[in-house]
Amino acid sequence: ILHGGSVGRASVASRLRYGLRSGQLGLEGSVAATMVARAGLKTAILGGGMRVAPIGGGTTFMQSIGCLWVAVGITVTLQAYGAPPFVAVFISWPLYAMWVYISIPASVMVTNVMFMCVDLFFKDVTTRNTYKVPTKSPVLFVCAPHSNQLLDPLVVMRTCPRQAGFLCAAKTMRARVVGYIAAALDSIPVERAQDLKRRGTGKVTIDGLTVRGEGTAFLRELHAKDKLDFGGHEYSVVEVVGDGEARMKVAPIGLAPGLYNYSVVPHVDSASLYESVFERLGASECVGIFPEGGSHDRTELLPLKMGVSIMALGASARYPGLPIRIVPVGLHYFKGHRFRGSVLVDYGEPFAIPPELVAEYEQGGATMQGACEKLLHVVEQALTSVTISAPDYATLELFWMMRRLHMQKTVEVTGERPTLVEQVELTKAFSDGWAKISKEPGTAELQQLVASYNQQLRLYGIRDYHVEANTRIDNSTLLRALFLSARMLFNGVAAIPGCVLGFPLLVVTRYVSENERAKALKGSTVKVTGRDVVATYKVLISLIMTPVLHIVYTSLVWRLISQRAAVAYMFFSPFVCWGAVRCAESSKLAYREAWAIVSILLQPSSLQHLQQMRQGIKAGVLSLFNDIGAPVPGNDARRRKQAAMPGARSSSGELTPEPSEPPEQWLELCEKLRADALRRRRSVSISV
Repeated sequence: ILHGGSVGRASVASRLRYGLRSGQLGLEGSVAATMVARAGLKTAILGGGMRVAPIGGGTTFMQSIGCLWVAVGITVTLQAYGAPPFVAVFISWPLYAMWVYISIPASVMVTNVMFMCVDLFFKDVTTRNTYKVPTKSPVLFVCAPHSNQLLDPLVVMRTCPRQAGFLCAAKTMRARVVGYIAAALDSIPVERAQDLKRRGTGKVTIDGLTVRGEGTAFLRELHAKDKLDFGGHEYSVVEVVGDGEARMKVAPIGLAPGLYNYSVVPHVDSASLYESVFERLGASECVGIFPEGGSHDRTELLPLKMGVSIMALGASARYPGLPIRIVPVGLHYFKGHRFRGSVLVDYGEPFAIPPELVAEYEQGGATMQGACEKLLHVVEQALTSVTISAPDYATLELFWMMRRLHMQKTVEVTGERPTLVEQVELTKAFSDGWAKISKEPGTAELQQLVASYNQQLRLYGIRDYHVEANTRIDNSTLLRALFLSARMLFNGVAAIPGCVLGFPLLVVTRYVSENERAKALKGSTVKVTGRDVVATYKVLISLIMTPVLHIVYTSLVWRLISQRAAVAYMFFSPFVCWGAVRCAESSKLAYREAWAIVSILLQPSSLQHLQQMRQGIKAGVLSLFNDIGAPVPGNDARRRKQAAMPGARSSSGELTPEPSEPPEQWLELCEKLRADALRRRRSVSISV
């Protein structure tokens, strides 16, 4: 640095921080600050760490004040000469935009806007165990499942107590809008081979390890270490002999003779990626990664990539003694692809990288690969403690049904609805318990019964809690139906202005998101329905269209009504639209309740049939999970509390106990499952 060398700022920060911490840099105080100042940087030593930023804040401040002064002056002067306020603001808005650009860093502005989008898109964003995140050590956040594409890192960044830069596909960062957002969020580009895949010229035929081409241009399109994709498989190339001949590492097996179209999958050197991660971790910063690779909508985790192990072990080898911590993060969405869904972010136990694995990594070769595989297994174990996996969608529906049963019993006995954290904990306990009895007789029948029950609920247009409530058609029920209808109509009418204004946005977002979902599903081998990209495009389209529509509507009000109305609309219409969203949510809930009463009134026998199916599901769950887990201390006090409370409501309307399935039996089962899951999580933490 002192001799004019070209060194990146992140590299400067990491080396100075590491040197000051380890004592290898024998400079302190003003001498260290002088070194950084000569490199064109300024420092602030906070809590043993060093932050590095460009010099020149005074000039930026003067430019900011100058832009604001001139912008306000133009606006006031034009109005003094009789120009309309909108005309004055329209003429001076470039200076206002320049003032915002100079005063607020792009990263801060984009981050706050995207966090606002997360808060608006999701009705509830809940966190768990954020206190476990280390406050000073460099952290590698490993997150799963990657089920909501761009929104996944935003949700983690929104809830994380520390600032983290996530790995992002280079293909995404090359896009115009998304790429700018990812760069402003301090993302690290990852070049993926599948994103660079291209169609090859001509056709190929196979002769053992030799690939012969007709009309091919191997010397221009193919290189050693690239892969050829033909016949549904990829084969590594070890040598390119000429335009019509190349040699592969492994000969294809069972491939019929003939000419094949092929694609070239270029070899990607990830050295620059790892170097960027090493520098950030060396500077005691945080890096986030989704080790599954791409996003998906499966019910189980995809196989983890080896890159997370290389990043952790490589940084530990680069900076000996650096206290790097790996923190598993689980994302749990409730209708996450829909507007106003919910999400829970669960932070697991942080763990250090074993020194023996770092020593094995430094040896290279097969020993290094073995160390990476061992650490990857540890990371996978840690992720299982904060995520929920199911072998298929039918099993996941069974977990949801069990959670609903527990929620309603808890409300009945304690009078309190379980929190989002408790719901996820319980579902995780069911998932762990299911692994023990999935092969037992009766599990397939139970899954079929749950699937049939859910299908019947959708057919009648009612919810599970309507069946549990055992609704009776009497005067009070009819009065409640009238009240719900009035509430639905009132909120529906109040939501009409916002729905009319937002109708173009709704149509465009739905159309674009569905098209992108179809494209993603067609181009992927791991997606089931492609829902993982829906929410991303809804947010991106809304981010572009919302200000455009606001300007268009304001101009129309000014043109058709008056200037005063346009000013009022410009400042207060966003609150009207937000109120319309809340009214629409309330109207939708009232509609569901009223429709359930109407359905039961028209077909009373259907309610009895659903209740019988529900009781069969309860009995099946209890019989399967009866021997899982251990009794939890403190259940006697809870039983005494339950014994003093009235039982369930009978069909005659009187409060009577349920002799076939007492509430404490169900709650005790859930407590057993939860205790067993907690023991599993603690055992994973201890082993790590």
